[in-house]
Amino acid sequence: MSLSIVSGLKRCRMQVLLGFICLVLALMPAWAQNAINILEAGATVSGVLGPASTATTYVFDAGANSSATISLSNVNGGTLALLISDINGNTIAQAADRANAGAFTASDVLLRNGGRYNVFVYFAAGGGAPDTTFDIRLDIAASDSAEVGEQEAPAAAAEPQLILLGAGIEARLSWSGAADLNLEVRDPTGEALHWNSRTTNNGGVFGFDANGLCQVISETPEESAVWQPGFLSTGSYEVIIYYEQACDTRTVTVPFQLEVFVDGVSAGRLDINLSPGGTSGKSVYVTRFEIMADGSAALSRGGPYPDTSLTLLPAGFEFANVAATPLARGVPVLGRISNVEPFLAYSFAGAADELITLNMEAVGANLDTLLQIVDPAGKVVNVNDDAVGGTTDSAIVNARLLSTGRYTVIATRYAKEIGGTEGQFQITLSGPTSDVASQVTSLDLPQGDIEVSLYWSTSADLQLLVRDPTGQSVFDDSPLIASGGILQEVGNVNCIPAETGTPVSYIYWPLGAMRPGTYEVEVWYQNACSDLPPPVDFTLLIEVNGNLVADAREFPLIGQRYVTNFTVTPAGEVIVGEAGYIDGGSATLAYQAEAFDAPPIESGQSVTGVISAENTFDVYSFDGVAGESVTITMSAATQTLDTNLYLISPGDQQIAANDDADPVLLGTAGRKTDSLISGYVLRESGPYTIIATRFANQYGGTLGVYSLTLRKN
Repeated sequence: MSLSIVSGLKRCRMQVLLGFICLVLALMPAWAQNAINILEAGATVSGVLGPASTATTYVFDAGANSSATISLSNVNGGTLALLISDINGNTIAQAADRANAGAFTASDVLLRNGGRYNVFVYFAAGGGAPDTTFDIRLDIAASDSAEVGEQEAPAAAAEPQLILLGAGIEARLSWSGAADLNLEVRDPTGEALHWNSRTTNNGGVFGFDANGLCQVISETPEESAVWQPGFLSTGSYEVIIYYEQACDTRTVTVPFQLEVFVDGVSAGRLDINLSPGGTSGKSVYVTRFEIMADGSAALSRGGPYPDTSLTLLPAGFEFANVAATPLARGVPVLGRISNVEPFLAYSFAGAADELITLNMEAVGANLDTLLQIVDPAGKVVNVNDDAVGGTTDSAIVNARLLSTGRYTVIATRYAKEIGGTEGQFQITLSGPTSDVASQVTSLDLPQGDIEVSLYWSTSADLQLLVRDPTGQSVFDDSPLIASGGILQEVGNVNCIPAETGTPVSYIYWPLGAMRPGTYEVEVWYQNACSDLPPPVDFTLLIEVNGNLVADAREFPLIGQRYVTNFTVTPAGEVIVGEAGYIDGGSATLAYQAEAFDAPPIESGQSVTGVISAENTFDVYSFDGVAGESVTITMSAATQTLDTNLYLISPGDQQIAANDDADPVLLGTAGRKTDSLISGYVLRESGPYTIIATRFANQYGGTLGVYSLTLRKN
């Protein structure tokens, strides 16, 4: 069996190797100290593996830009695999006898650097470890870099070179619908064309900003980025299409067309529908086109790139994780991101409560870096795209590790696989930076029956609030409440940096102070402070009786509130509720099915209901007439319930809402957390829906009886 193995991890997906590679990498230093088995080009060497010796290593020397083919044959016994690495332990290629054919090959492996290489032969995952004999043969072919580059990767993956294009380059975006879309193209030299960067130093010109800010609406909007004829760069051009806003209430999804012309020839066309995303109503689509050394070009399919993509691991992470290159603290490591290999994986051993800093800096103008840290459980716990300071380099500074074990670092780029920036980078792992006080490295937080911790690593002001079963809240304006809740640490409150240098907020109930009931937890992104615009990331941990019951990693936008809840039963059992952002209004509730047969409510009628963990909202209906004025009051009959009201139109649109009413309008006995929609004038006739719920909807934690009244005028 012959397997063609390509340099790097991007093209390698042989899951059969996964189980053993960690062991292989762990044993590399030990093997290096044993007797060295040398492979000579053109020679065949015999080897033996078994229960007492499950792996063996060979070395060989090769010149720069040569290619190696390593074959295992006449295998008698178990199923084998091999791994080729450079002298620093970086994986170059892998292969396995997946078909149990008794022979397999890692062929035409590109060796970019001259020097010594390692070959590890071991039992493949699931292959057992019986006595096994094999023959291994090395063949080396001297190749010039151009020939090897064409075989291993597209020519565009090489450093950009100039090519004469008599008709230049044009990326043309057109769409239909009253919406403001923006086009941006980043070229291989690091320069960009968009509405706020209309020229580049290499002949780039940006055209008209169609439907810009929705001020002048065109029925046939079109934008273009053009590089004038002349000597232009080969390589990868990244294209970003932004859905900024809809310019009228009828426009939602917008069909767009993107076509790229290189030297007068179409490199491809995309016809895509782009919809607004998230609570901001904005979205992003990313793709690229590549110009080869001969002037040919191809446009890639690309894909959407929502904010949530920051926490998603790149395709192939599972394979890369087990073969990650170890990082030593304080030792810079060089790597390269390309369209063939859009990410590299590294690893380090971390200890709980340790502070670490990671810096990823592009070496060259084009690469837009992105960093992710994955904890020992496989969860993304830190992300950074653009570090503070206006660069596209990435840095995760003074990140607190929450557990002990092996961490993985993903060094990648903006938009990961669908992105288009390329280039070399330097990554460095270190300890806490000098602006962190020494006591933060061993933060000694008091223990309690309930412990709620909030960690983040920027200068943003995030407020942590916990509401107890009686309705009282612990937060920065109320650091101690009657039930025993205490705010011990508050990070960056009012944009004042935390004394420890790293923001930590911590609320706890001391040992013996916990009472049964439902607790509500809220994280509010109040202010970016001196940070650049979001994303900001935080980790929220909830521990009850020493057990971790909730672990959330989130990336809020400014002003967003993240809410969850948990219930402690009299027997000490903990039930964790739903969690999410509350700025979506009634859209977070699946009320439509209940609205079809919702009980009617008449003008002047009062109804009562109960909001509980099992029943987080109630739905009522009434017939409204255009021009009619309605007032809806929702009052809590028990102390803890924090009411919330929504009014839904006949067309299933939220048209009014209220969480905390004006106490004056409710009368002197009114509570601030009661709700009131006062004097709303209906715009159309038909069936209307009232949703009676609580603060934070299904994510909230307040419970109790309410009274609801409708009045028409």
